[in-house]
Amino acid sequence: MNHVRFTRTVATGAVLVLLCFALAGCAVNQEKEVALWRSVLDHGTPKEAPAYAVDEPLTLQKAMALANANNEQLALAGEDYLQALIAKDRAYSNFLPTISFAPSFVAQDTSKYGSDFVPPSALDVAGEASMDLHPGRDIPATQAARATAEQKKAELLDRQSLVLLDVAKTYFQILTSERQAKVFEHSEKVQEKRVADMQTRYDAGAAPLVDLSQAKAQLAQTRVSLDRAANDARNGRAMLAVLLGVSSVQGPLSDRLDVPKAVWTPDELLYLAYDNRQDLQAAHARVEASAKRLDAAWGEYYPSVSLNLTNYFSRQSFPDDVSWTSLIGVNLPIFNAGITHQNVRQAYSLLRQAHTVESRTRREVLRDLRVALDDLSSDERQLKDLAEQVNAADLALDQSESAYTAGAGTGLQRLVAQDVQLVAMLDLTRQTYQHDVDYLRLLRAVGLLDPSITATLPVAEQKAAATAPAATRPGDAS
Repeated sequence: MNHVRFTRTVATGAVLVLLCFALAGCAVNQEKEVALWRSVLDHGTPKEAPAYAVDEPLTLQKAMALANANNEQLALAGEDYLQALIAKDRAYSNFLPTISFAPSFVAQDTSKYGSDFVPPSALDVAGEASMDLHPGRDIPATQAARATAEQKKAELLDRQSLVLLDVAKTYFQILTSERQAKVFEHSEKVQEKRVADMQTRYDAGAAPLVDLSQAKAQLAQTRVSLDRAANDARNGRAMLAVLLGVSSVQGPLSDRLDVPKAVWTPDELLYLAYDNRQDLQAAHARVEASAKRLDAAWGEYYPSVSLNLTNYFSRQSFPDDVSWTSLIGVNLPIFNAGITHQNVRQAYSLLRQAHTVESRTRREVLRDLRVALDDLSSDERQLKDLAEQVNAADLALDQSESAYTAGAGTGLQRLVAQDVQLVAMLDLTRQTYQHDVDYLRLLRAVGLLDPSITATLPVAEQKAAATAPAATRPGDAS
């Protein structure tokens, strides 16, 4: 009797300890939860958002750091990744028992049968542990959950690169629009002087009315272009503020990238893209997860085992001298109205979809890489030609200045030459910004775009096609 009492005391203490652990586990540290996906975006330890004042100068690198810290799209994708991690932990919990504290009280009418040993009321205090084992289904389901978590992680990084690219495009669009506005402001002054000159000539009878009307129309067109450029700059700053997660962006923007000369070929960078492109990694993980879900669907045909153990800390019901009970059950599926069969069919369909997405993504990677390289090459050719135009405009302006100084030219001719030079410089600047954006697009195409913008593009190691996996050879992706 003392042995039974000791056993029940130990069991009661164990249950109380487990209950304390369970209560402690109910608390959720939200900062730690968020840090799980923040560490992915920050490539290690989560970083605090950089301080920012709306009127301070803003570099491209700081803009990307702000977007990485504050952008809501990244937060939503991060929560998707966190939920996938939670689902993975939930899948692992299928292999752990469920423990509960289960007191029960029974009151019943007396009966002439068994009245000597069946009390009219009884209070039982018990602890129960139960576990359902379905290895044919739960093991592949756990593997599928792990692959899904990897998929969501890759999708989070892919979303990061897309947001950073949007930040860069918006940033340089603002710079282009503001430079356009300055050129149009100067052009407006030139057109105003031209209209005044034409008005004087018309009043003197030296110019027809149509020439005066055309000059006024050109001035009006310049003012429209100025208003559009200024409005584009304002809209761009509003969009940039949304991307950065700040109230507004009012300070000056000034930044340039050190873009190396485009000497790469698609084949040289394709292996880098296959190793680093996040959306392709997500597609691979999706295929793996779908394949494991198919295994889990087939596993529903396999038998399962249920285990149950009950320990009584106090028992008044009959028989009151039994301190524990156990139950082992085996379930062999025979007929469930075809539900398992439909689950298998659906799993096959999802797997085919995953393979299709993977194939499409692989082709998109090659397309993005080729387009980015072609754009960079085109940018460099255009920059060379536009530099020639700027040199010619500079020479024409120098000649106009010399003529004006010597009294052989007019002030209007000098202003026109200045206007031509500004337009040529604007075209060169616009193409330079486009060159920067296209380089960042190339970094995105190979999966190396990050907030620091420090990634470079080394020439990929040449690998023999015979040793490359069939699914990742350049020839197979074309």
